Amino acid sequence: MAPLKIRETTLHALAGDVNAFEELVRVYADVVYAQAYVILNSHPESEDVVQDAFLKAYTFRSTVKKPESFKAWLLSITRNLARDAVRRRREHLPLGGAPELAAAAPVRHPTWGLEQAERREMLLKALVQLPRRHQEAVSLRYLEHLDHRSIERRMGISNGALRGLLNRGLAGLRRRLGAPGPARGSGVHRTDTGMADQTS
Repeated sequence: MAPLKIRETTLHALAGDVNAFEELVRVYADVVYAQAYVILNSHPESEDVVQDAFLKAYTFRSTVKKPESFKAWLLSITRNLARDAVRRRREHLPLGGAPELAAAAPVRHPTWGLEQAERREMLLKALVQLPRRHQEAVSLRYLEHLDHRSIERRMGISNGALRGLLNRGLAGLRRRLGAPGPARGSGVHRTDTGMADQTS
């Protein structure tokens, strides 16, 4: 894509145009993957970081003031997520330290890359349809891997309010993705995004 076209597409994406953002995903997916792979040296983990980086970029796109800075900002997000993954690997904590996330993750196989791209697009479309506060809560919890207390401080809300936002956000994703809800009495809220959370 020509530089002027990329700039125009970025402007539309930053304004909330989902189709434009999906174009940016296609433009930058390879370079984002390469950045993640340099740090992780793992194809599956790099694919996970690519997905999380684009979801986080869309959710927090309002922080980007100039379209020219989008690529550098996106790669910065990618590096941070990849380094977080390295730390979690060293601590022997799967998928952000939550066993429920590991249980919800799909089994990897040779078509993983293609399925991840499709899954990323589905996730993006579902996430952007959530109310803004639900988007923010879900992104901070599952993309930045912040604990509840940190999110409460960041958003200026109580623990009960945060749990409500997360529960409704995950329920909204489940509805949009056609995923089954959690088992009755399990205390775990899941979507086929690999996201899960304890409510107790």
